Amino acid sequence: MPVRRGHVAPQNTYLDTIIRKFEGQSRKFLIANAQMENCAIIYCNDGFCELFGYSRVEVMQRPCTCDFLTGPNTPSSAVSRLAQALLGAEECKVDILYYRKDASSFRCLVDVVPVKNEDGAVIMFILNFEDLAQLLAKSSSRSLTQRLLSHSFLGSEGSHSRPSGQGPGPGRGKYRTVSQIPQFTLNFVEFNLEKHRSSSTTEIEIIAPHKVVERTQNVTEKVTQVLSLGADVLPEYKLQAPRIHRGTILHYSPFKAVWDWLILLLVIYTAVFTPYSAAFLLSDQDESQRGTCGYTCSPLTVVDLIVDIMFVVDIVINFRTTYVNTNDEVVSHPRRIAVHYFKGWFLIDMVAAIPFDLLIFRTGSDETTTLIGLLKTARLLRLVRVARKLDRYSEYGAAVLFLLMCTFALIAHWLACIWYAIGNVERPYLEPKIGWLDSLGAQLGKHYNGSDPASGPSVQDKYVTALYFTFSSLTSVGFGNVSPNTNSEKVFSICVMLIGSLMYASIFGNVSAIIQRLYSGTARYHTQMLRVKEFIRFHQIPNPLRQRLEEYFQHAWSYTNGIDMNAVLKGFPECLQADICLHLHRALLQHCPAFHGASKGCLRALAVKFKTTHAPPGDTLVHLGDVLSTLYFISRGSIEILRDDVVVAILGKNDIFGEPVSLHARPGKSSADVRALTYCDLHKIHRADLLEVLDMYPAFADTFWNKLEVTFNLRDMGVSSHHPNRPQATKIPKASSLMTAGQVRSLP
Repeated sequence: MPVRRGHVAPQNTYLDTIIRKFEGQSRKFLIANAQMENCAIIYCNDGFCELFGYSRVEVMQRPCTCDFLTGPNTPSSAVSRLAQALLGAEECKVDILYYRKDASSFRCLVDVVPVKNEDGAVIMFILNFEDLAQLLAKSSSRSLTQRLLSHSFLGSEGSHSRPSGQGPGPGRGKYRTVSQIPQFTLNFVEFNLEKHRSSSTTEIEIIAPHKVVERTQNVTEKVTQVLSLGADVLPEYKLQAPRIHRGTILHYSPFKAVWDWLILLLVIYTAVFTPYSAAFLLSDQDESQRGTCGYTCSPLTVVDLIVDIMFVVDIVINFRTTYVNTNDEVVSHPRRIAVHYFKGWFLIDMVAAIPFDLLIFRTGSDETTTLIGLLKTARLLRLVRVARKLDRYSEYGAAVLFLLMCTFALIAHWLACIWYAIGNVERPYLEPKIGWLDSLGAQLGKHYNGSDPASGPSVQDKYVTALYFTFSSLTSVGFGNVSPNTNSEKVFSICVMLIGSLMYASIFGNVSAIIQRLYSGTARYHTQMLRVKEFIRFHQIPNPLRQRLEEYFQHAWSYTNGIDMNAVLKGFPECLQADICLHLHRALLQHCPAFHGASKGCLRALAVKFKTTHAPPGDTLVHLGDVLSTLYFISRGSIEILRDDVVVAILGKNDIFGEPVSLHARPGKSSADVRALTYCDLHKIHRADLLEVLDMYPAFADTFWNKLEVTFNLRDMGVSSHHPNRPQATKIPKASSLMTAGQVRSLP
């Protein structure tokens, strides 16, 4: 799989770095390009917009003197001092009276920081704005407030508390911030800009397609869903809670989930210990001992009795447990549950739960031991529960691999018990003693003695040897150190080899398929990457474009995991496609004010028309002169707008660029280049698709056009990019030739 190497820093990435640095400090600032006419504002953050009540659309491209913030009571001296600081490219603090959009005024501290390149030329201004009332209200920053009052407010020229005719005092024309603010170095590390942006307070809730009642809303029900072993769980799309009769247990309840796991553990215990007990532990001596001390003399027998009781209780619970019928309806009527259970698994569960060894206890028959051993194997019918309960985990490769290995070990355990039973039944009748048990006794020096029933190898020796023989026979042809000698043993060995060949082919064949499926994603990635490289080699793509192509493919694959969303959506019906698109574009439809008030049908129609675009750093989304047939909504990342390679605007999350479609009958041409600064996610919709949807919903169309605010209008209004009267702005240099760490300063 590809490794996310991070983007290669293109030109002007330092702008995004500055934005990220100051956004993380919760500042209210704007950035102006010093090389443009009137030092036009190219970026303002959400904090600035919230402080003054203006939208980003109303602020962009205005002069950084911020004349639109002044009012009748704003001192002209303060405005003049701010303008002189910008004209002289000086660091400055100005205490000024500004007005919000709602005409309310407040004292504001404006901090002007010019940013210079390595040649000493000012390339941009950063203006930070602070509400003095809020600063004074912060008790935790009392020392900072006192310093600001003593060094800035009281001695600041242009304050509205000083007469307007008073000139500036000596030594106060320039405020240095080097000793008061920390410096920061430019670094290109990943930073989440979105989490520092303020979220909209007018979010709407998008629910597709209906407001449903979900079953997994609390922790208990989520745990239940994970623990549930049944395949017939309640559908996730149910519309209302089922009607449950009194005394009925929901099949997806926490109690039923825990009970199913308990029964599963008991089934595993039965599958392991029942054959072992029937073959190795039952003997005439055990039966005579049981006759003298009672049924409870063997702990294993007591455990078996408890297990039988638990399975009888499980049958009773199944008679009171709901189920889902063919119509995906939850059935809770006791009679219908009983009929459904009788037609299903009742007979198998009943036979597996009968304690046969308890029913024939002390019958006095000579064949009691053999009969108990045979009847105990009926409990293995409980394994059917495992088959019908674990179907839901068959889609997980690791779970299937674990289940296959457990099945292999369990079958080997059963065959070992049968192998011992054959040798134990034949041994008294063999002359000479050539069975594998007599051979084992001779090898271990524990010979059988006819007069002593306790003679011969121990139970542990016999079981381990039998299990060793079955494992070696299942996985290979054996090693000969434990070999069959009698005809019965040889016939059984042949059967074990046949079973082993089938199990080897099925189990280990599935293992290879599972492992291949685990690495299928990596294989698909390398296949697609090989196609890209062959395409580059065949068409002789130049090296810079080749690098961009390969890096975009690697990042796009790590971002989407190679999933083509359009191809996936085509396999679903149109109604489901609309719901999926509504979910994919829910953030845009919630946060953009233009979509507020739209009906669900309108939102679904718009969501289907939207497409998602992923752009790497340095990629040009729109070129100068391109036809503006698409409206873009930024979901993640930052982009820059350039005219003659001069940055005229920086846009971020929730910004819109393109052209106001409602104002022009035909699409225009772009007057600038649009380039990605970082990895960006954008939602785009074609002009024709947008007009088509709004024509179907005319009542919403007027509201949409009134609320839609295009952050940057790219339409060329007929002004040439090389107009003779237009001042030719100096290009902002590349990041590699920018300022040093001491020349760029963060704000106080």
